[in-house]
Amino acid sequence: MKKSSVLIRRAALLAAIAVAIAVAVGLSVFFILTRGQAPSAAQPGFMVPALIAGVSALVVSLVAMWLLAEKIMHPAMEPVARLRDVAVAMSEGDLDIRADENAYGELGELGKAVNQLSWQLSRNMYTLIVERNRLRNMLNGLSEGIVAIDAKGEITHTNPALDRFFTRQKTAVHLPDPRMKVIDDKSVWDDFDAVIQSGESMSRNMQARDMILRMTITPIVDEIGSIAGAVGLFSDITQMERLERTRREYVSNVSHELRTPLTAMRALVEPLSEGMVTEEADRQRYYGIILREIQRLSRLINDQLELSRLQSGNLAIAKSVMALDDVVYDVCDRYSTIAAEHGLELKLETDFTQCPPVYANADRVEQMLIILVDNAIKYTEAGSVTVSADWDDARVVMHVKDTGIGIEENDLPYVFDRFYKVDKAHSGKGSGLGLSIAKELLKRMDEEIWVTSEKGVGTEFSFTIHRPEKKGDNEE
Repeated sequence: MKKSSVLIRRAALLAAIAVAIAVAVGLSVFFILTRGQAPSAAQPGFMVPALIAGVSALVVSLVAMWLLAEKIMHPAMEPVARLRDVAVAMSEGDLDIRADENAYGELGELGKAVNQLSWQLSRNMYTLIVERNRLRNMLNGLSEGIVAIDAKGEITHTNPALDRFFTRQKTAVHLPDPRMKVIDDKSVWDDFDAVIQSGESMSRNMQARDMILRMTITPIVDEIGSIAGAVGLFSDITQMERLERTRREYVSNVSHELRTPLTAMRALVEPLSEGMVTEEADRQRYYGIILREIQRLSRLINDQLELSRLQSGNLAIAKSVMALDDVVYDVCDRYSTIAAEHGLELKLETDFTQCPPVYANADRVEQMLIILVDNAIKYTEAGSVTVSADWDDARVVMHVKDTGIGIEENDLPYVFDRFYKVDKAHSGKGSGLGLSIAKELLKRMDEEIWVTSEKGVGTEFSFTIHRPEKKGDNEE
């Protein structure tokens, strides 16, 4: 059987002693008052001293009982006091304190239980802190901005990414809503309040600075089903929107470029098929126009396929050490006649026989020059087209300059986009894919291309070709 508690045993002992003393004092007073006789036979003058003696004996017995109680109960109460101090320290957050487990009986067991509780609380607190820090690092590491508010609408958490989207009001300005110091758009906070009121999520796009953001607000529901707040997620979808706009423009441009030669051919084939063109000279002229439109359509499709292959990354470009003079002179010889037909002069300002060797693909360099020289001739009405180069120890920089119509400053960032044309009506000078192909070619060869232009003065395209790093470079 389990041993009885130390406190219970000591309390029982103290109670037994107190009862014994009380009985002894009562009997003593009784015998003193009666001297062993019946109360009616006692002497009257003896009653007062007897009462005083009885009261004195009672007081002495009470004092003795108190001292005895202190001696008996104090050793048992001291561990209880220490245990109480440990419990108070734990309630104040000190989970490293420990109770005495060596106390006798139930006090020792209670000390072990308190220590186990402290260890369990400390472990749970550590786990919560680790989870909190992990969650905080995850939220702070997100590229999306996050704002959380409670049921009263007050902000409880934000992450650093939010500052990339919105400008915080650091000065003590008066605002109709204090939350606007974090997000200076009142409609956003109206949406937060509406979500808390309705308990339903909402999403919409919004403009912030020069970005397009996707805002999604979701209510936070507690364990009893009440709305405890809301959390908003802000994602930058600027690039996605730009890609979607590019896709729409691409489909529109392709449709336009394909429709133009098809419409022209239909307009020529229908009269021929119906026998409306009777003169042989007219028929030959129609056939010539149809052939040109078919060639134009074929070039467009070939350019599309070429650009798709380049952008897919599946097209390997082998490079080797090569001289530029043969490639440049061959292209210029071919296009000098075309330039003369347009009333232009095709000039070479550099002696390419003195140009150092480069590490590139000869066919692709030739393709680059053809694209740039052909474009320069198409968009130059009078003047000249100039091909030149300069170099240093690391690379050769090729230049193709014209005195043509030039490019608006606002259009310069888009000249390498698909189907970009100087004339917004897309009136037929090329497919609009040449410069896109040129940029992709150079990107695949780890080279660069850029453009400088002034409206009405002319345009200059430049691209780099690296020199071999060491003698004996092998093909890639």
